Amino acid sequence: MTLLDLFFSSRCRLCGKRAASTIGSVAPTHPGNFETKEYTLQYCRKCDVVYLHPLPKASDLKLLYEDSVQFSSDHYTDAEQVRKILDYYGNELTSLQLLRDGHSRLLEVGAGLAWVSRAAKSQNPNVRTVAQDVSGECAQACPWVDTYFVGALDTLPDRAPHDLISLTHVIEHLADPAATLRDIAALLARGGNVFMTAPFRPTGWTASTDISAWRDYSYLHVPAHITYFSKRWFEQQAKTLGLEIAHWNATHEDGQAFAVVLHKPG
Repeated sequence: MTLLDLFFSSRCRLCGKRAASTIGSVAPTHPGNFETKEYTLQYCRKCDVVYLHPLPKASDLKLLYEDSVQFSSDHYTDAEQVRKILDYYGNELTSLQLLRDGHSRLLEVGAGLAWVSRAAKSQNPNVRTVAQDVSGECAQACPWVDTYFVGALDTLPDRAPHDLISLTHVIEHLADPAATLRDIAALLARGGNVFMTAPFRPTGWTASTDISAWRDYSYLHVPAHITYFSKRWFEQQAKTLGLEIAHWNATHEDGQAFAVVLHKPG
C-alpha cells in the first residue's frame, strides 16, 4: 500500500474526516463475476459508521440489482414469512404513527415487493402509493402499488411532496447515501416522515473488537451491503437537511438491525 493509499483509506468516505481505521478484510459473500474481489471493513470514529473499502464498482452493483433475480426465494414467497413481514411493517406504521388518515402520499424507495405500500394500503385504501426501484423484477407483481417507477430515484417523474417515504433495507446498498437523502428530503412534505430500516452491527460488537464477529454476521453481504450506519451519522445528515430524528431503535434482532424515522417539521 502506498502513502497515497494510506491517506485516502484513513479519510472516511461518509463524513470526510481523517478518522477511519481498518477492522479487517472481507471477501464477497454473493456469487458473481465481480470486478472487485477483495475488500476491507473500515470504521470511522467521527461518524460511527462501518463501510466497505473500496467502494464497489458500478458494474458490480448493476450485476447485483439489475442483472439478477432477487425476490424468488421462500424468504419472499412463503405465506407465513409474508405474514410476518406485513405484520412488522403494519405494526411500525401504527405504533410510530407514520400513516395519515384520509388521502395521503407514500413513496417507497428501492421498493422490491413494496411491503410498506402493501401494509399501508391494508390500513388506509386512500393512500396513494408510488414505488421506485432500479430493477423491474417486481413492477408487475405489486397490485397494491398505484405507480411503480423503474429507474433511478433522481429521475422519478412524480416530484409532488410525499407524506411518508420509506427505505426498508435499502440505504445500506447505496453508493452515495447522503445524495439519496438530499433527494428524499426534497420529495418530503412538511410534517412528513422518512422511515428506514437497515442492518446495524453484529450483536455485541464494539470498535475495540476484531473482525471475527463481522465475518459471522448474517447481514454481512459483500459487496451488496456497502455501509452500516449509526445514529450519529443520521443526526449529522438530518441537521444539514432541515430534518430531525423522531425515532431511533437499534435493538432489532438483538442489536443487529435498526429502524429510524426522520421528520420534516411542519
